[in-house]
Amino acid sequence: METHKLTTRTKDNGSNKSLLSKGLIPGIIYGKGTEPTRVALEYLILKQLMQSKSFYTKIINIDIEGKTEKVLPKILQYHPITDKVIHFDLLRVQENTKVTVEVPVEFLNQDICPGLKKGGVLNIIRRTIELICNAKSIPELLQFDIAEIDIGDAIKISNIQLPDDVQPTIRDRDFVVATIVAPTIEVEETKPEEAEGEEGEEGEITESEGEEKAEDKKEEATETKETKQEKEEDKK
Repeated sequence: METHKLTTRTKDNGSNKSLLSKGLIPGIIYGKGTEPTRVALEYLILKQLMQSKSFYTKIINIDIEGKTEKVLPKILQYHPITDKVIHFDLLRVQENTKVTVEVPVEFLNQDICPGLKKGGVLNIIRRTIELICNAKSIPELLQFDIAEIDIGDAIKISNIQLPDDVQPTIRDRDFVVATIVAPTIEVEETKPEEAEGEEGEEGEITESEGEEKAEDKKEEATETKETKQEKEEDKK
């Protein structure tokens, strides 16, 4: 395992701002039963370590003034505007030190997953899972094979194999890590087309229809008049 050299911070090193301008990132190392140690690390070394997916789950060997220690990265602090790392926290650990870590989850064989091949979507509910274990037993990644997972299936923490001495911090339920869900189909709303008459829109009376109705009314009026006359003659 590679050992990375850190420098102890003192007043002679200057302020944090001064260290950052020199390409050094200020940090602190702490642990149970030990005094916190103020340190600084070259930005390029820290950047290289940060590129690993297992940055927060991998024990790092460090050298401080000729003394070698094992530490676990805990916190990175970023500048609110530039988004550059400006501070880090490291935890001193021994092999039997109990630690709480967040371990990323990786889903294997997505290219042959039946649910995904049918158009389903991998809905990841927890990208990391918080575990408690000994420092020597921290898994770098949690992996789950979805080669036989179909639409509607759920992947729970019980489906992911953990080492014997590793436990999730949530132990009161079998929580869901991810699901395969059916694709969402968006239906575009369409306004019903307005029905049209022979010569215009529905309800519009055309000129010919108007003439026919007028003639019908005249005939009805004539028939009514003739009927009245017949009734009067019958009475006589």
